[in-house]
Amino acid sequence: MKDICTALLLILVFNQARAQEQKDSHSSSWNSFIPRVKIDNSFYTVSEFHFRRTNFLKDWEQFIIRPAIHFKKNETYDFAIGYSYIRNYTFSDFTVPINTNEHNIWQQVQLSHAQGKINFKHRFRLEERFIDKIVSLPDGLYNIDGNIYNNRFRYRLTLTKPIIKIDKNKGISVKIFNELFINLEDGIRPKSFNQNWFYVGLDYPITSKMALGMGYHNIGLQDGNNIFISNHILQTTVTYVIK
Repeated sequence: MKDICTALLLILVFNQARAQEQKDSHSSSWNSFIPRVKIDNSFYTVSEFHFRRTNFLKDWEQFIIRPAIHFKKNETYDFAIGYSYIRNYTFSDFTVPINTNEHNIWQQVQLSHAQGKINFKHRFRLEERFIDKIVSLPDGLYNIDGNIYNNRFRYRLTLTKPIIKIDKNKGISVKIFNELFINLEDGIRPKSFNQNWFYVGLDYPITSKMALGMGYHNIGLQDGNNIFISNHILQTTVTYVIK
């Protein structure tokens, strides 16, 4: 219990410090559909579809497709490799000046364990990113000229605890996670802080195959001018398992 309290305290302190530095903020609605298909007792696939809107749903913020294949031999270790297509949209003065694409390949390890009724997940992800390179034109407009390559490391700590039992096989759980994004030098040496995600919400199993998650998600993002941007998000996630 002491370790849990320490972890939560560090998350809260980090987010409070970041909130005091932020310069710009906006609100968004992020909606995800994540089907999972079992191949055999060790392998399964996950396809993520993320629909992210902002400015009271008026504007697109991001659209993401992220397929992956996972290897999970037991309840402790989960290995995955995947690909992400990310469409970034311009919607404000602090975003990209024109719409851009990112393609990345990633490798991931997730470790799971439990302490009492609390489940912990530690997710480590390494991304190789190919991002559209924006160039300025003489007439003041912008264009895409090739891409920029960089690496990024992500670590997510997730805590899940059942809080309300509805029947024998169904209940509501609270989920909290914090994810840190670090830009890397050539190779895997840390270079700079990129962003931090904090989420708190509820998970509800609609059926044995489908679940709904909903909660508050806050992102602290550092732009190229060392200005922190805070995004306040209502996040909704539907997962579906095909066995």
